[in-house]
Amino acid sequence: MKKFDISNIVISKINDVYGYTLPRDTECEATMEHNALIIKSRGVSEYVIDGKKYVANTDNIVLIPKGTEYGMYICREGECVIIEFDAAEPITSPCELDTDGDKEIAACVRSILQYWKLKGPAYRSKCLSELYNLITRLSTIHSYNHSLAGKYRMIHKSVKYIETNYRRADLYTPDLAKMSGMGETYYRSIFISVFSMPPAKYIQNYRVEKAKELLVNSDLSIDDIATGVGFANASYFCKVFKSTTGLTPTEFAIKSKKLG
Repeated sequence: MKKFDISNIVISKINDVYGYTLPRDTECEATMEHNALIIKSRGVSEYVIDGKKYVANTDNIVLIPKGTEYGMYICREGECVIIEFDAAEPITSPCELDTDGDKEIAACVRSILQYWKLKGPAYRSKCLSELYNLITRLSTIHSYNHSLAGKYRMIHKSVKYIETNYRRADLYTPDLAKMSGMGETYYRSIFISVFSMPPAKYIQNYRVEKAKELLVNSDLSIDDIATGVGFANASYFCKVFKSTTGLTPTEFAIKSKKLG
């Protein structure tokens, strides 16, 4: 099945635009009459569709297709705007759309709501223009977040933490994933797509590179270098070093010093 791409949406009609604030713990079950974008400026709402949960908050817009049965639960009270529309081609699956904190998205939503409420001259055309602007920005954010640069940004904080704290023996993937605000499995997949290796291997290689610097530029013992770059002991350090470089630490130091 072809993956959904929001940039492919062709809007045939905007049916309604409205805002509301429901109290916490409000629940309901309903069927979406039209395609709907659910946008939160404050608060958190959950939508359960076919057993899967979709969260609308200040970071995510939820898109629910026409005809979808859903359950809604207000986790935290806050302002919400709903944009209902028909599309030229059916939208087949619900999804969360990352806003990435883009202030222009919030401005588009405010404009659409204001135009619709006032119903001034050409208000439908103005709403349609702003809605396409909104969709374009969401599509741009989605494309960037799925590029290598976008994926690196998602794990940037944890990578910098590794590079600053490589000497620590307790650098574990679950902790790095939590630091990046994602689950361990997803974090590993993003990390591998960026660096072509899992986090543990990246940490290992980074420690080896730091050990190379010390082997060439210091008179520290192998034991001191091993523990100094975060390895548990010299024996394990030597094993990893040789598997990575093809040389023992001593052979590497001798060869490097001969080469100047």
